[in-house]
Parts: sequence; C-alpha cells; structure tokens
Amino acid sequence: MRRNSLSVKIFAGLVAGLALGLFASVSGQPWLIGVAAGIEPAGTIWINLIRMCVIPLVVFALVSGVAGIGDMRRLGRVGARTGGFVFGTIIVAALLGLALALLMVQLVHISPETASSLRGAAAASAEEVTQQAQKVQGLRQFLLELVPTNPIKAAADGALLPLIVFSVLLGAATGTLDERPRKAVTGVAEAIVAALIRLIGWVMELAPIGIACLAAPVAARFGYQMLESLAVFVLTVVAGTTLFAVFGYGPALGLLARVPVARFARATAPGTTVGFTTTSSLAALPTMMDTAANTLRMSPGVSSFVLPLAAALNRPGSAIYQMTAVVFVAALYGVHLTGAQLATAVATCFLMTFSVAAFPSSTVFTTAPVLLAVGLPVESLALLLGVDRIPDMFRTGLNCIGHQTAAAVVARGEGEEIAV
Repeated sequence: MRRNSLSVKIFAGLVAGLALGLFASVSGQPWLIGVAAGIEPAGTIWINLIRMCVIPLVVFALVSGVAGIGDMRRLGRVGARTGGFVFGTIIVAALLGLALALLMVQLVHISPETASSLRGAAAASAEEVTQQAQKVQGLRQFLLELVPTNPIKAAADGALLPLIVFSVLLGAATGTLDERPRKAVTGVAEAIVAALIRLIGWVMELAPIGIACLAAPVAARFGYQMLESLAVFVLTVVAGTTLFAVFGYGPALGLLARVPVARFARATAPGTTVGFTTTSSLAALPTMMDTAANTLRMSPGVSSFVLPLAAALNRPGSAIYQMTAVVFVAALYGVHLTGAQLATAVATCFLMTFSVAAFPSSTVFTTAPVLLAVGLPVESLALLLGVDRIPDMFRTGLNCIGHQTAAAVVARGEGEEIAV
C-alpha cells in the first residue's frame, strides 16, 4: 500500500511540475518563469542524493549477490538469460523504430522549403554535435575499457560497465573462499546494501517534490516549442517507445515472467518515473533495486546482478530513437536508403546502443556513427538535439521498464515467484 501511495504521489509531483512550467511558458510572465526556474536547484539536490548511492550500491550488491549465487554455472546461466533478453529486445526495438519511422515519413510530407530551413538550422549549430560525436567510443575502445585498470577511478568517473566487471569478478572470487572469510565479506556487503536501501527509502520520500522541481523548469524553458518544428520526429519516437512498452514488454511479462502486467507496472512505477523525469537510468537504479528487493521480493542474487547489468546495456529506447533519426534525416536531405543501407543502420545501431553514456541526450551523439554508416551528415543531429528533451524522457522511461522486465523474466527463469 505504501509503495502504491508513493507512486501516486510521484505521478502527482510530475503533473504538478509540468503544469507549473507549461503555465509559466504560456503566460509569458517573467516572475512565473523565474519561479519555475528557481526551484530547479532543489530538484538537482534530490537527484544528487540518489546518484551518491548508485556506485556503492552497485558494487556491494553485486559482490553479495554473485557470492551468494555460489555456483558459477548458475551465474553463467543468469548472465546468459540477461544477455539474451537484452540483445533480443534491442534488435526488435530497432526494427520497430525503423518500420514506424518509414511509415510516419510517408504519411507526412516535408516541403522543400521546410527541409531547406531545417538543414540550414542544423548546419548553423553543428559545432557541439561534432565535438561530442568525436568522443563516442568505437567498438575496439569499448571492449578494451570493459576491464578497468583502476576500479576506484571507474567508480569516480561513473563508468558502470567496467565497475560491474570488477564487482562480478570480486563476487565470484568471494564465493570460492572458505566459509568463514566468505561470510565475513558477504555479511559486510549485505549490511551496507541494507543501509543504502534504507537511505534510498528516505530520499524517495522527497521524490514528489524533487520530480516537480525538475519538471517545472524544463516545461517553462521549452513549452510547446519542442513539438512545433520537428513534430513528426518527436511523435514517432514517443509512439515507438509507447508501443514497445505495451506490445513488447507486456507479452514478455505475461508469457515469460508470468506476472499480471498492470500490477507489475504499478509496483515498478517509482523507478520508471524517476528515470522518465531525470532522463537517467543510473539515477533510477537505486529505486529499481529497492523495488526488486522489497516489493517484488526477488532474490539478491538475481536482482543485484541483472538490474545493474541491464542499466549498463539495455537501451531499446535508444535503438528506436536512432533508427527514427536515420529515416528522418534521410528524408530531410532527400536521400533514398536502400535495403542494404537500412540493414547496415540496424547493425550499427545495435552496437552503438551499448556505448550510450549515462548522461541526458547522450543517445543523440551516439547516433553519429549510425548516420555515417549510411552516408548521412552528422551535423543534422544538431537539429535533433534542440528538441531532445521529450524523446529522451520517453526512451529513458522505456529503458527503465526494460531493466525491471529483464529482472522479472530472469528471476522467473530461475524458478522464483514475483510478488505482485
């Protein structure tokens, strides 16, 4: 009951923040816009409170969870189930994004004058995109950095995937120790995880206020401008993520996890809402882990392993966005994409989703290699960056739904009952 009550309060906070921001934007009153912008630091402080828990929670939860699994064959099985679910859903999401974008572009005509003005706007503001796109890792660099030379530095940099590799290896080594030292290590790790989850519970009591303070300045700053110039693109991404949440993850929950979809959605709403509002899966990770442990009653060995791994790898929302961007940019520049080019875009998109960094709008910059793979100009991303807030919220919300669905599917595959 408490969790459902908190979910309602969080949603109310989101609606209140958006309403305040939109009213300020529509009214044009400087003092009201100032109020909406002035409460943003309170939201930033709330997010920082959550983020300070992420790294220690991931490390200690993985160590205790992996050591608790004990059997390395079971660990490999859990990892294989997680990877299979993540990789499969990303491919399906990319194909859905491609099909939906091809349909939407055909339904809405972009006049030559509009296309010309949009291309001009993109060229005029391409510098930031070019600089950020150059920082995107290639596959070779991505693989090299999976194993951290300094786990402390990886933690300080917020590099989640290398930290997961270190934590899993440390947990696996702990699981092979004699009983006394193994219990000593896992006991400390479990106690720290319990304390962190208690701390996160306190922070989440402030969630309605924090989310309202984050939503209001965004709505006040952009208003309806985000939808005006690139409405087709934005609405395609929103439709794609919504359809995938309902018709992709819905059947997975019903058929593979065998849980009531509506009740699961209510139980996991806090983590999804935090991700949707903050546009950061990492910021939502502590809440999702708290829900998995205390509401869904998943075993620590599964939830502590699957959720951090999914947060680092599972980005179906990014796949939908990138394929939509490819089709839209091609239409904008009058380029006809062949079947071979579309297949290349899907393959490149699949690889690049694993390189998305943990900061808002990072998917826009990792779309650059996908565009280059089919011969489209990178500077066009400057145009998409300007209207990215709404797509970013929806794709991050979808990703968070996917993380929690993956954990439920893997837990059910391991014979666990999901408490919803």
